[in-house]
Amino acid sequence: MARLADGARKGVDLITGGQLADMTFAQAATQAENRMAQVSTFDADYVGMEMLLGNGDKPVRSRAQLYQKYHFMMQEGMISTALRNNVQMALGGHETTGETIFLEPKPKISSADKKMLEELAPIVKMLNDSCHSMGVSATGFGDAYAKLYVVPKEGIVAFDHESILSPIVQPYVELGRTVGYVVSLGEKMQSRVSPLEMVRWKMPRMGFVSQFRALENAQKINLEAKSLRDVMPLPDLVGGSLLEAAEHDFDNLYAAIRGLVGQRIASSIEEVLLSMNLADTTKEQRERITKNTVKMLTEMKARAEKQISEGIYSTSRNFNIMPVWNDKQLTQVSSIASGASGQNLGVEDVMFHAKKLAGTLGTDISQMGFADLLSGGLGDGGSNRTSAMGAERARMLRTSYTNMANDTIDRHMLAKYGKCWPNAERPYTINFYGAIAALEAEKQISAERAMNKAAILVQIMAQLRELGLPQDTVSYLLAKVAEMDTEAAETFAKGLANAKPPVQPGFGGGGDNDMDLLPGAGGGNNDDEDGQQ
Repeated sequence: MARLADGARKGVDLITGGQLADMTFAQAATQAENRMAQVSTFDADYVGMEMLLGNGDKPVRSRAQLYQKYHFMMQEGMISTALRNNVQMALGGHETTGETIFLEPKPKISSADKKMLEELAPIVKMLNDSCHSMGVSATGFGDAYAKLYVVPKEGIVAFDHESILSPIVQPYVELGRTVGYVVSLGEKMQSRVSPLEMVRWKMPRMGFVSQFRALENAQKINLEAKSLRDVMPLPDLVGGSLLEAAEHDFDNLYAAIRGLVGQRIASSIEEVLLSMNLADTTKEQRERITKNTVKMLTEMKARAEKQISEGIYSTSRNFNIMPVWNDKQLTQVSSIASGASGQNLGVEDVMFHAKKLAGTLGTDISQMGFADLLSGGLGDGGSNRTSAMGAERARMLRTSYTNMANDTIDRHMLAKYGKCWPNAERPYTINFYGAIAALEAEKQISAERAMNKAAILVQIMAQLRELGLPQDTVSYLLAKVAEMDTEAAETFAKGLANAKPPVQPGFGGGGDNDMDLLPGAGGGNNDDEDGQQ
């Protein structure tokens, strides 16, 4: 009856839908196909890619337009400083040697693996020499690439990262894995590069960038593929840049700075109007007076510009003579000041946009040249608080760079030894020399909390041992009252039940033999010849 009831229940689940734990793979696949066959897409609420690609503020752009915008932003001082700070906080570097990453062997590895790790020293040097420059490209463009020059039986002999610009490389991916590259060297010059000859520092894609989709038909084929053999490589989209969400803030800051500079330039301009009374003068006199006046003013302007450009101070007085007779040619001078007059030129709007841009880039503005805004100067933990904004970005940088370093090592191992380590069996760990102030502070705080917790737990267990409670009672107390994990509570309770009694005063030097004696037992101390306490 139980088997019949179970079979009936599974049959109902197969029709109406149920949990996968109650089905086999074939039953679950049949159920999914039957249920989806009943779905009608006639009146489904349609949401297409074209609805997400373009809007008023952020229209859809091509791959070239996106990279052109990122490159323009990277040339600006604040953006460049922010990207360098993010890279430096993530990778760091030794203060004298400049080494950033280290391959530390795992404990209990074989001697053969240890020897292979020692032979990876040239590869580690190549990675250390290139990590910071590649990091700036990766944070700005979302990807960074390096061309590998490999010799069979020798491995990687050269690591070229400077001549491979990120915008000229089009990576091809297959289910999230990079399977090849197409490098554009000109309008009609393209080269296909194998994934064994190039490595990619791919930043994680945290959001979608509005851009033209590539090969929508191929995407439909991959979406409907039933087997991995039917999946085809697709051009990867632009993404992963730390500048994705900062474009609007950058444009506002750029406009505010240009407006401020324009106001100051306008306020520095002083226009002068000259009026000359040319009544009762002949035509020749009027022409000559006007010509000489224009010549005099032009020479004054040229002389001033020359002295400013050459940085030469004037040590003599310049005289300009304008003849006057019968008060007929008296020159009237009036000055017209600029509209701003140099007043009310505040920088509040510029600072607002600068702070907003710094927050978007994950770097406090005090770390971008505005040290006067840092709370407490560099003391009172100010550096720790401001660097906390870049801690998460630094983690993403380290993770993505570790993947690229592992790919480089794998290609070297394949060329030299014909094999490489799986990710789960790598005999080394990649550690970074750099330390992030915020993360170090959090590590210290977490360590202090863990030590305080351990100290309190030891005190509680000492008191429980004095009470002499049963093991089940101690386990219940730790799990239910102290809200400790059940497995941990049982482990502590068992250890407390099997704990050795404390050493009592007068038992001698407190040696190992003394620890085995029970309190109050006669003849307990090996050093006491009378067998008394």
